[in-house]
Amino acid sequence: MSSKNSIKSGESVLDETCKTKTTAATATATVVGDDRALEEGAQKGEIQEAVPELAHSLSSSSQSFTKATISRTRLNVIVIGLCLLYFISALDMTILSTVYVDISSEYRDLQNGIWIIVSYLLATTAVQPLFGKFSDILGRFEAVAAATLVFCVGSVICASAKSMGMLVAGRAIQGIGGGGLISMVSVILSDVTSERDRGKYTGALAASWGAASAVGPVMGGAIVENASWRIIFWINLPVCVPTIIVMFFALKIPRPQGTVREKFRRMDLLGSLVFQGFIIPIIIAFSWGGQGHKWISGQVLGTIFASLAVGVAFLVVEWKVAIEPIMPLRLFKIRNVTASTIGHFCMGACVYSPIYFVPLWELAVKHSSETNAGLHILPIMVAMVVSATFSGIITTRFGKYRILIWLSGIFIAVGNSLLLLYKPDTGNGERIGYLAITGLGLGFGVQSLIIAAQCAVSGLDMAATTSLVLFMRTLGGIFSLSIHSSVFNNSIRDEARTLASTFPNYASLINESLNDQSVIGKGNTLPTEVLVGITNMFHNALHKVFIGLVPFSALMVLSTLLFKHVDLHSKRRKTIK
Repeated sequence: MSSKNSIKSGESVLDETCKTKTTAATATATVVGDDRALEEGAQKGEIQEAVPELAHSLSSSSQSFTKATISRTRLNVIVIGLCLLYFISALDMTILSTVYVDISSEYRDLQNGIWIIVSYLLATTAVQPLFGKFSDILGRFEAVAAATLVFCVGSVICASAKSMGMLVAGRAIQGIGGGGLISMVSVILSDVTSERDRGKYTGALAASWGAASAVGPVMGGAIVENASWRIIFWINLPVCVPTIIVMFFALKIPRPQGTVREKFRRMDLLGSLVFQGFIIPIIIAFSWGGQGHKWISGQVLGTIFASLAVGVAFLVVEWKVAIEPIMPLRLFKIRNVTASTIGHFCMGACVYSPIYFVPLWELAVKHSSETNAGLHILPIMVAMVVSATFSGIITTRFGKYRILIWLSGIFIAVGNSLLLLYKPDTGNGERIGYLAITGLGLGFGVQSLIIAAQCAVSGLDMAATTSLVLFMRTLGGIFSLSIHSSVFNNSIRDEARTLASTFPNYASLINESLNDQSVIGKGNTLPTEVLVGITNMFHNALHKVFIGLVPFSALMVLSTLLFKHVDLHSKRRKTIK
């Protein structure tokens, strides 16, 4: 039977199925005879557009699988390379969190210092959905190599920056590469492993991400205290360059078919451009809100509404114009994909804020050094590695992941709620326990949420789906950080005004502590009542931030109830056309 006739046969069977409303099992038995026809039909969106749930049943039962084998040694090399790239891209998200004030002070531009962090997060978020689809067209190695090159170029610019503007620009370029690395690591892992076996390797990726998040603030503080901050950026090169060279020889994944001209035509350049016009302004508006601009100001609201208007245009382009859209809207008709996007958004909202605000609490309330403050997110990361490893074993052995997603929501909600018990005299043991509970929840869900989405789509949609859900996690984190930063800034200013009026002789130091919390630990000659007042000022403001985590945690729990079980395949899917 020819491919053309096969497609027609598959479509006619589906039409007949829809008209007579026969069961999914009968339809599957009828059309299972031609895998390639169904794969092509699913890729075009014809089946999903008609009956989303039935489409998944058809594509799952008649999915094309790759016959190519990967040796255990080569697979291990690939996974190690992916972990290193994942580690270095995640490291640059947190390594400056406790030292950006010192760096911006060197340029005498403390007011814009926060953009050293924001520019990286903004760029990372903006490009994540693009890399997955581009790698479908250009090739996996080409995409990850391009991301690595851009990341290294950005690192060099940052390390040699002569001004704050140059440093922020370098961080944005770094973020473009970092966003590509984060997306491509999970995409490539889905290429080289089956859904059932993927759990074996999720613990390694979780460990690399957790290690980067835990080590980042500590490493940044140690480097700034003992050497030049520029070393923070130079250390990226010895990790990235050898790793990508090894990946060149180990990553032998089939290349996408077609000539350069055909590939160029398939690229959704218009959609990519319009998407940037949507996502970048709205992230900037989030960073403005409550930090120099009121949320109800014309500048913030105008930017948000303009961004939403461009967002509508983006949906139209993806729906009606793009040949191969970077964000296929038909994916949202699949229940687990929609659930995973919501779940990832909530997870980012629940986890990013503790990672950034807990070290600040330790710095300002416990008067820790910058290095020690960073160490206090270690319980989250250690617990995450433990639970992620356990989750991988459960998924591989039993093929179950929904219960892990449920546990993720429960543990994250409980752990974040316990942060409300933080007090200036709370002991180390209690604080470690509270954060470990959050970490367990993060580990249960960090890869289970991805697998739930991946197993619900055809192999050819794997990259786009993976990039989409990871993008939503970062977007949720930025949204949460923006809201909670606004809460913190508004509260701390009110507290500072009250305290300064009580101790007018120390008003300048009180105001200085708003931008550089390390001065609190240096205040050994301060009167006890002033030091206590500054400590309580920060504790009260951060307590409101922890209250703000509760609604996001509740939404996380509710989002976990949306998933349905889909069987995991034990064979590797064909993920490249």
